[in-house]
Amino acid sequence: MDFKNKVVLITGASSGIGKQTAFEFAKLGANVILVARRKDKLQQVENELKKFNITTLVCPCDVSKKDQVEEMSKTVLQKFNSIDVLVNNAGFAIYGSVSDLSIDEITSQMETNYFGMVYCVKNFLPSMLNKKSGHIVNVASVAASFGLPGIASYCGSKFAMLGFSEGLKHELS
Repeated sequence: MDFKNKVVLITGASSGIGKQTAFEFAKLGANVILVARRKDKLQQVENELKKFNITTLVCPCDVSKKDQVEEMSKTVLQKFNSIDVLVNNAGFAIYGSVSDLSIDEITSQMETNYFGMVYCVKNFLPSMLNKKSGHIVNVASVAASFGLPGIASYCGSKFAMLGFSEGLKHELS
C-alpha cells in the first residue's frame, strides 16, 4: 500500500511502539496524528518528525475518557475529514496478582487497553465506512492469547481487544 499523504492516527504515540510506528509511517510519507495524554511528549515526537516534511497534528487525549476521545475525533475529522489508518496502540500493564490489585487498578487497565480502543473505533469507523476505505490496527500482545500469572488483568484487557477485533473483522468482511 502506498502511504504517501495518507492520514494515520496513532494512540500511545508519545513513546515506545507508538512513537516508532509514527516514525515508520512518516518515512513512508503519511501524515501523522499523534495521540497520547502528555502534550509535551507529543510535541517532542512532532519535532522529531519534521525532517520527513509531512503534516502532523498533536492531540492530547486520555483514550480511557470517552468524552476526550469524542473531542479529539471532532478535531481530527474537522481537519482531515477522515483518516486512512487507525492504530490503537495506547495501553499499559500493572503487574501484580489479582488478590493484590485493587478494583481501580484492574478497571483502569480495561478502560485504557480495551475501552480506549472501542471509543476510537466507534468515533472513526463511520468516516471510514462512508468513504469505503480504511484500516484499523489494534495492537494487542501475546497476552491476548493466553493468561499469564501476575498480569491476569492485563491479559483480560488484551483478550477483550482480540475478541472485539475478530468480531469487527467478520462484521466488515
